[in-house]
Amino acid sequence: MAEISAATAVGWVVSPVIKMVIEKTTSFIQKKYFGKSDIEDGMKKMKTTLLEILSTMAIVDQHRIVDPNQVLLVRQIKDAIYDTEDCMADFDYELAKKKNEKLLAEKKNKVGCVAASCSRVIHQAIDGYSSVKKTLTEVNKSLDQAKASAKTLLELMNANFPGNMQLPEQENQSMTSSLLSEKLIVGRENERELMIKWILEEKAGPPTIIPILGQGGLGKTTLAQIVFNDPRLNGHFESNQKMWLTISDNFDKFELTKQMLKYLCENFSTKDATFDMLQRKLQTELVTKKILLVLDDVWYGKHDNKYRYEKNWLEFIAPLSNANAGSTIIVTTREEVVVDTLKSWGSIRKIFLGGLDGGDGWSLLKLMAFDGENYPDNLQHLETIGKKIVNKLKGLPLAIRVVGPRLRSKLDKEEWESVLEDNSLDNDIMEVLQRSYEHLPGHLQLCFAYCSLFPKDYYLKRDRLVHMWIAHGFVLPKAGKKLEDVGKSYFSELIARSFIQVIKRNNKEYYVMHDLMNELACHVSKGECYILKEGDTLENLGSVKHLSVCTTETDHLVNIRGLDKLRTLIFPSYLDFFDARDEFEVMGEVLIKMKKIRVLDINYEFPLPNIGECKLLHYLSFRNDMNELAPDTFSKLHLLTVLFIRKGSISEDLALPESIFCKNRLEFIDTSKSIQMELGGRVQLHSVWRGGSASFDVDKKKRWELGHLQYFNNIKGILTISELQNVASREKATEAQLGSREHVTELQLYWSWKSRVVKSNIEHNEILEALKPHPNIEWLRIGNYPGDKFPSWLEPNYLSRMKHIFLQGSRSGFQKLPALGQFSQLKTVAINFIHTVKIGDEFYGNSIFPSLEVLRFGDMISLKEWSSPSRAGSFPKLLDLSLIGCPDLSCLPEMESFCSLKEVIFENCPKIRSLPKLPVSLQRLSIKRLHPDLEEQLRNKNGPEWEKVAAVSRVELHES
Repeated sequence: MAEISAATAVGWVVSPVIKMVIEKTTSFIQKKYFGKSDIEDGMKKMKTTLLEILSTMAIVDQHRIVDPNQVLLVRQIKDAIYDTEDCMADFDYELAKKKNEKLLAEKKNKVGCVAASCSRVIHQAIDGYSSVKKTLTEVNKSLDQAKASAKTLLELMNANFPGNMQLPEQENQSMTSSLLSEKLIVGRENERELMIKWILEEKAGPPTIIPILGQGGLGKTTLAQIVFNDPRLNGHFESNQKMWLTISDNFDKFELTKQMLKYLCENFSTKDATFDMLQRKLQTELVTKKILLVLDDVWYGKHDNKYRYEKNWLEFIAPLSNANAGSTIIVTTREEVVVDTLKSWGSIRKIFLGGLDGGDGWSLLKLMAFDGENYPDNLQHLETIGKKIVNKLKGLPLAIRVVGPRLRSKLDKEEWESVLEDNSLDNDIMEVLQRSYEHLPGHLQLCFAYCSLFPKDYYLKRDRLVHMWIAHGFVLPKAGKKLEDVGKSYFSELIARSFIQVIKRNNKEYYVMHDLMNELACHVSKGECYILKEGDTLENLGSVKHLSVCTTETDHLVNIRGLDKLRTLIFPSYLDFFDARDEFEVMGEVLIKMKKIRVLDINYEFPLPNIGECKLLHYLSFRNDMNELAPDTFSKLHLLTVLFIRKGSISEDLALPESIFCKNRLEFIDTSKSIQMELGGRVQLHSVWRGGSASFDVDKKKRWELGHLQYFNNIKGILTISELQNVASREKATEAQLGSREHVTELQLYWSWKSRVVKSNIEHNEILEALKPHPNIEWLRIGNYPGDKFPSWLEPNYLSRMKHIFLQGSRSGFQKLPALGQFSQLKTVAINFIHTVKIGDEFYGNSIFPSLEVLRFGDMISLKEWSSPSRAGSFPKLLDLSLIGCPDLSCLPEMESFCSLKEVIFENCPKIRSLPKLPVSLQRLSIKRLHPDLEEQLRNKNGPEWEKVAAVSRVELHES
């Protein structure tokens, strides 16, 4: 392993971590967990010191520190902050422990209990806990030292001794011009021609907006300069109506508006003008003038100033929407979020820049290496090497221009090969990309750098990565939003800023980091994150907090035991590490020592070792390979919030103790196979997903009751509940609290077809009434229902979002149909085994099924009559109609008015002798087992029944 040098740039920013600890400290103080005590005083002192350190480190985080002594100071400060965070996590653990113990005790007596007061619980947890005061005292001493180190660090930086720090280039000082700054231009012909075509098109309405998107060093500004100076545009725009403005991270909207007016109005004086006056004048000028405007190098701004930046940006561009027809605005940016702010101002046509291809890259390298076009005629012996250099530089024009002069006038193959093998080539690229990284908000810097734990070309799993970020506190709370949703927005932001790529294969989306971005993540996370690979040594790993193990060497596992401050340990899932019991025992020893671990993602072929001492663990992922776990495996994991159980190769299910489900923080259970809960017996809980589905079987022996569903408060998507015949009473059904499942969009309720009827219809009706869902559901499936009455909540005012409904009765089930005609969003209705005699007004209600597209009736063994809708224009969008298994039905409703109907199926309805008038829209008619007289006319293609269907393009008459 390459040594993690102290003399490397500090990339893992400190300020967001400090803010996270301050927020936690503030929360404990405000909730008065400690009352008036020495502990509260210690907390307040901790917060004050943290704020003082933050004021210094906020400055440090804006600089690149390369002096080894300064890097060491930063790491000492980080260690103190991490110790402080661990202290707060210990308090959090004690709170969760007491709450979970109380919750479990109460649940043994009654499902649905209320947890104790947080303040009272935490007070009980620390009352008489002598080590608490001692820990706080030690942490405050450590923070005092960190504050002194921060002060020393700032003094050293201000002294500005040569070589002790490097300021990142400030984007607002990097002004650009419309004049081509590069004399040697290669490639981009296709992009240039496309942009010229868009600009010259005759058009009306708002301006055309052409964003040029791409990472730094790809030539966005150069491409804009080429287009701006193309002679074909000279007759299309007046000279003073071609404008070039350089935007920066902290741009001045006032000054930029003045610059535009100086282009457009030679004699206009901006002296003493307010911003409003300038904007009004600019708007007036733009209405009558066709402009070509380049806004070069647009950034969206850092998070702390995001609101102010966005507000200023939108105010600045507001007059542009009034630009004369034919106007074009070109925007160069690294961030697609910039494009989103422009969508309402005109027609967007994007240009995405990648690296130069091999041919263009080689041409540029030749030009740089041989002073323009003065290169020798025969360079074939260098071309292969040159193209490899271009490939290593990822085709970045800026990097090629930096490296090219190193080859100036050199013709020896060996000299070119030495450049190819020189690892410093990567540094030229990293310098360009690091500028983009430094413009990320601090919380996104942490999230991006954490991605370095995954190897190149690894498919990132968004949801799991987000939960890892949450486990470490990288995701900042946002009012009214769940942390998971905030974390997903971070992920989307990294995509929009091109730090993560989306690729599509077989109609599926995958997330990856470009090799360059993977290298950048590794570069900025040095000293904090590391991937342990085959052949690496274990030197200088002491500062590493997050480790990914991609090696099978047992010695490495033994030595990992010394990394007792690890916060992340990952074994990528595509590796099978352990093939012997010895390695498993070593892994058990490793985990026992990792008391600071927050994220554990492990994949191997033996049972999970006892991880009970990893009490700060928030995220756990492991393989389900054996039937049994140690009884106390999860009993101490009171902070566990995320549990992933991968499919195992040995067992079909996994036994988990009830205590794991009683934890009030547990939000996510992902299983590839069923898991079992010990509740005095073994019962099944299948595939519980947050953001996917949950399947729940009510235990026949009543050990697994509906009330236990309250353990899973964050189920999303599909919720399936089976074996409902085992629910004892309406009160037990109410305990499921389905009305609070706002994220469930599909509810499936199933009774067993084979179950012996032991309850009355009234009892079943009351149970279904108590299973009232949240009004957000869009799909409802009720299967094998033994009751005879629909619930009162099945009505359009309550389930206003309902789109699909599937109803199936039983031998003694539903006796009539519900009134579904008034559900305005309903698209699908499928009804089976309901004992109604007639389909009529009770089904249509007072409406016309305005959105229904699919209607299916099956096994309606008691149905004798289907009357036509009394309201004109019924079923205006119905496309698909099927009627199967209605032995007593003798006539059908008029269908001529079903103006959108395309397919009809009539099957196993032997008493139907005549077809109704069919709509001209009908394309397919399928018939099987209707009355023999009807089938004979259709088979012989004669008689009045055939005349009704002769115009249908596809008539299918199936043999019985």
